Amino acid sequence: MALSKTLGKGGFGKAVKSTRAAAPPDAPLKAMSLLGRWGRVAQGHVAFGGGCSCGGGMGPVHMSEMEIHVMDYLAAKYAGNAAIQSLLVEQAGYRPNEAGNLGEVLKAIAMRSVGAIKNEDQLSMLADLERSIESLDEITQGR
Repeated sequence: MALSKTLGKGGFGKAVKSTRAAAPPDAPLKAMSLLGRWGRVAQGHVAFGGGCSCGGGMGPVHMSEMEIHVMDYLAAKYAGNAAIQSLLVEQAGYRPNEAGNLGEVLKAIAMRSVGAIKNEDQLSMLADLERSIESLDEITQGR
């Protein structure tokens, strides 16, 4: 809990605990941050074993393929949420196992154009995307 000083009659008073709760994370700000990170990661390539996916023995794996896997994951995890499904399909061009644009998902949240998606659902989806982007970033860095 945060502590703040209060001034009493004679100068400095006692430290008092603040009872104000920390503000919840702002979904649009988080989305903007992830959008920048996704932009950097999406330009990378996926490294497997001793070589990179650009010409290694396993054949090329493009980041767009990984992006579709992440979109498939989001669609499956939030299958019961019509507002999220609408975002994925209508704003991000999602088609199962074929297409989707994570950047458009993040832009929609950042621009507050997500329709009826509750703030807690936005934050949950952003947490999922953050973990996915972190994993892809680690792979592209060969870690």
